[in-house]
Amino acid sequence: MPDHLDLVVTHLIELYKHRQLIAAAYHQGEVGPSDDPDAGRGLFRLNQARILVPFKEGTYRLASSLAKHFDETLHVDRLYSMVGADVADLDRRLPEIADLVANAVFDGRSDDADRYIDEFDRAVFALSDSVTVALQFLRILADNRFANVPTYAEKRAQNEFYLERVERISQALGAIQSSNLMHTLESTPEGERMCETYRSQIVQHLPQWRAQLLDITAILRDYLFRTRQIELLAKRMRAFELFLKRSPSYVPQEMEVFDDAPAWARRAPGFSLRAHPCVQNPLQEQMLYDVALSIPCIRPPVDPPPRFGSLLPETPASDNEVESSNTWQNALAALLGELGDAPVSALAWKAHKHELARLDDDIWLLCLLHEGSLKRRRSADVSFDPVTLETDPLCGNIYVTDILLSRVRR
Repeated sequence: MPDHLDLVVTHLIELYKHRQLIAAAYHQGEVGPSDDPDAGRGLFRLNQARILVPFKEGTYRLASSLAKHFDETLHVDRLYSMVGADVADLDRRLPEIADLVANAVFDGRSDDADRYIDEFDRAVFALSDSVTVALQFLRILADNRFANVPTYAEKRAQNEFYLERVERISQALGAIQSSNLMHTLESTPEGERMCETYRSQIVQHLPQWRAQLLDITAILRDYLFRTRQIELLAKRMRAFELFLKRSPSYVPQEMEVFDDAPAWARRAPGFSLRAHPCVQNPLQEQMLYDVALSIPCIRPPVDPPPRFGSLLPETPASDNEVESSNTWQNALAALLGELGDAPVSALAWKAHKHELARLDDDIWLLCLLHEGSLKRRRSADVSFDPVTLETDPLCGNIYVTDILLSRVRR
């Protein structure tokens, strides 16, 4: 097994081997295959070591932690302190730097504007790396169930602490999504240079970060629920352990002794226990086969086949039924034959016909309205004008009191 010092030396040798590529990434902001003198191998090795992280399609940028180390080593002035800054603080810094860029452009200070844009890019990279590293660390802790601590109290404390940290990251991502910084950058001078970085590093990763947060929260809450379930059992076990230490001569009673059972438990005889073969054990197949043979066979009830009926001969309608069904039709044909240019009241005409005395006025008016809606040839030149009462427009009802019929000359 290699020594830890050997691993550090190997890592530093790898960094020294690709020193020109790391320096180009720090000064240029991004590097691609054309900047790698080793035909892409350096990009691959540094990406595996998390020295370079993907930036745009086919390009990489320097990790924010190493960029911060270079800034401190080379004494590069920073606009804001990064010590102890969390995700929410990084998100609040971005609009402030965008305002500084706009002010520098309006004042004609192009060098300051370029420096502020570089600072904006660094802040975006730091925000992206902070969220990514935090989610990876939380997922590792959630998957291994805080295996780095042995006690139950410490596991629960860490679980609750990281649940609160997940909640803070979720609130910060919600603030990022609702801040509408993209719209602000699009309307800011030189904002298109900042929009591309913000879109590629923050906006495009928001759905993925949201999904990871939901998974981590579900794992942490489920584990916290399980740990809370064993708290009562642990207390009872500790109490029993303390009792055994205080009473070393304690001997548990035999299972057959029921002298200390309550009175309600002795009111009725207990249930007799009987063993049954296990249906999942292949050794019990013969016993189960004997049990199945002992079950009496029950024949299913046989339903008698349905009896086929026969059609009854149609009975001719009686004279009364035919007369009652043809009364209004005959009256309607007579009324249409007597119509002229002058309007005729349907109820007044019916009142003079004694044979229609048994026909209700409402039925008679309904028959006339139905005839007018059919648009038949015999009533094509007949005008049906209903006489209605004035009602409330919102009631939805139309009260027809009479119908005026007349011939329309064409």
